[in-house]
Amino acid sequence: MAQYPSAAGKKWILALLLVVPVTVYLLSVLLSGTVQFRSLEKVGPGPDTAFSFLDQRGRTITQDSLRGKIVVVSFFFTSCPTVCPAMNMNLKQVHDRLMAYKDIQFVSISVDPETDRPEVLMDYAERFGVEKSKSWWFLTGNRDLTYRLANLYYLVAQPDAGAEGGFTHSQTAVLLDWEGNIRSRLEEDTEQIKGVYDLTSPHQADELVDDLRVLAKEYRSVKMGR
Repeated sequence: MAQYPSAAGKKWILALLLVVPVTVYLLSVLLSGTVQFRSLEKVGPGPDTAFSFLDQRGRTITQDSLRGKIVVVSFFFTSCPTVCPAMNMNLKQVHDRLMAYKDIQFVSISVDPETDRPEVLMDYAERFGVEKSKSWWFLTGNRDLTYRLANLYYLVAQPDAGAEGGFTHSQTAVLLDWEGNIRSRLEEDTEQIKGVYDLTSPHQADELVDDLRVLAKEYRSVKMGR
């Protein structure tokens, strides 16, 4: 009569099936000395422009505050009646999924600085449940500098009397690496550089999550001297 393995024997067999592939992979890594990760393309250098803004806590944030950080840059205004709520709701999902990554910083710059003072920005952060977050800055500052920065980031921010709320701005975000370079994935179907991420699209928010993880792995490797 055929003998079948006991319950304990089945557990050992299952453990071996799980452990052996991982062991083989780790051995290959040790032998090769490297782990290959998908990389993001460099779109170009980010703007080397000095700025000094205030965040929702009234703290001064400058261009130096972004050094050594992986940064998601977007533009919005708190009284925006159209795209901003959807943008920032999707961006909150990205933020929440990446809370364990301490090198990632979200920067949302108001295109209506006269209205969006720090206390208004704090109320807005509370609306999205991120008032205690250290990794999301809502910024306000000089209007002309804000619009110039948007243009340098290949985004749009400007007054528009014909737009709801009185302003036009991009519903997209750009991704900066720790050296300030604009980075992006290649589109799978066209092999063209994506460039920006549409924050009103849950699918593109998922792509942003994936690409931020890619950059975080790359940065970790850089910091370890590989």
